Amino acid sequence: MNSHLYTEYMNILIVTAHPSSKGDTHTIAKTYADAKIEKGHTVEIMNLYAPEYANPYFAFENIREYELSPVQKKFHEKMIWANEIVVVHPVFWNSVPAIMKNWIDLTIWPRVAYRYSPEGKVMKLFEGKTAKVFATSGGPSWWFYFPFVLPLRTFWELCVFGFCGVDLIDFQVCGNMDKWKDEKRANHLANFLKRVKKSAQKI
Repeated sequence: MNSHLYTEYMNILIVTAHPSSKGDTHTIAKTYADAKIEKGHTVEIMNLYAPEYANPYFAFENIREYELSPVQKKFHEKMIWANEIVVVHPVFWNSVPAIMKNWIDLTIWPRVAYRYSPEGKVMKLFEGKTAKVFATSGGPSWWFYFPFVLPLRTFWELCVFGFCGVDLIDFQVCGNMDKWKDEKRANHLANFLKRVKKSAQKI
């Protein structure tokens, strides 16, 4: 595990991506945020579907002429500010929602999250930061914990956060969200929220 930038209190960025304001994603994010605020940390929740974060999907003809939008610059500023990044999202087609993939494209940016040395080596500019991922799934959660079966964790741990030096320290999926109904579903989510709160209390 990398040495962390923070000592006692952290700046925590929670990034959510659910198209509905009533999605469980927001409940999970708020549960984590409340637990961290209670411990004295500074928390900001960034809902990618909120109008202030609206940004066109990454596109260009000549990358050397590409200009960063104000929203993209805001993404960079918040990532630099954060000691811990918490990602909360539903699983769409065994991956992240498209809007979150676009956030990754715009945020894990050269000379912000990483750069290349003259010898071509990747220099990880976010070393010392930590990350956590909480996801919801209509199917069972157990299969997301098997490497190379449904490699959601591998995507976050190696391809996204690992590439720029962020240490993924927690990954949890709340499964069977489409299977359970009414009180049983509510109890199922409540049990997952207990795990989320426990994770928030660890550091």
